[in-house]
Amino acid sequence: MVGHWLAIVTGLNMLKRKINTSTNRGFTIFSAFAAFLLWGGWAYYLSYDKSIGITSGIVSGLTQGIASFIITLFMVKTVTWLFKRMPQSHLGIVLSALATVSFTGSCLYLAHFLVGTENIVLTIIFPLSVAFAFCLTTAYRLKGRV
Repeated sequence: MVGHWLAIVTGLNMLKRKINTSTNRGFTIFSAFAAFLLWGGWAYYLSYDKSIGITSGIVSGLTQGIASFIITLFMVKTVTWLFKRMPQSHLGIVLSALATVSFTGSCLYLAHFLVGTENIVLTIIFPLSVAFAFCLTTAYRLKGRV
C-alpha cells in the first residue's frame, strides 16, 4: 500500500515540475487540488470501516480533502504575509512555516473532531508534515526573491 502512495506522490511531483513552480496562481491551484485528492484519499483509507459502512470514510475523507484544499490556498498567502514581516533569515523561514502550520493544524484537528473522525492524529500527521515542508519551500523561494 505504501508503494502505491509513493507512486502517486512521485507522479504528482513529476507533473508539478512541468507546471511553473513559483508561487503563482496556477501552482497554488494545482497544489490545492493535489492536496484534496491525496489527503482526502488518505483520510478515507484510514477511516473506512467495513463493519459500519463507508459513511465514516466518506465524511472523514471529504473533511480532510476540503480542508486540505482550503488550507493549501491559505498557506501560500499566509507564509508570504508572515515571511515579509519576519527577519529575512533561516529563522524567518522556519517561523513563518511553523506559525502557519500550527494554526491550520489546529483548525484541521477541530474539523475532524466535529465530524467524529476516530483517529484524528494519524489522519492529520502526514498532511501536516507535508504542509510544513510545503511552507518551508514556499518561504525559501520567497527569501530568494527578497
